[in-house]
Amino acid sequence: MKTLAISNESKIGLPKMGIMTHLVELTRYDYIYIKDSLKEDDILDIKFDKNRSWDKNAISIFYKGYKLGYLNNSMSVIVKKLINRCYELKVIIKNKPSSSNPFDSMDVLIQIN
Repeated sequence: MKTLAISNESKIGLPKMGIMTHLVELTRYDYIYIKDSLKEDDILDIKFDKNRSWDKNAISIFYKGYKLGYLNNSMSVIVKKLINRCYELKVIIKNKPSSSNPFDSMDVLIQIN
C-alpha cells in the first residue's frame, strides 16, 4: 500500500472522497464487547493516544466511548499532520470483519469535512 506524503505546503492531503485504511489491534481493547452493535457507516471518534510512549503518532479509534483499536502506523502519521493543521476529519466504518473471523482488521474511510 502506498502512503500519502504531506508537505508543509500542501493544503489537503487526502482526496475529497477520502481514503480507505484499516484498524489494527482489535483483539486488545473493547471491540469484543460491541462488535455486534457496529454497523457500516457508523461514525467513529479519533483521539491521540499519549499512553503509547513508543509511538508518538499513535491515534486510537473509539465508538461511543469504547476503544476499538488504532489506525495503522503509516496512516497515523498522515492523520496526525492533518489534525495538527486544524482539519476536521470523519472516520466511517466501511467494512466489518466477517463473522467467521471477527477480529480481522476493520476497514474505515477517513474524510476531511
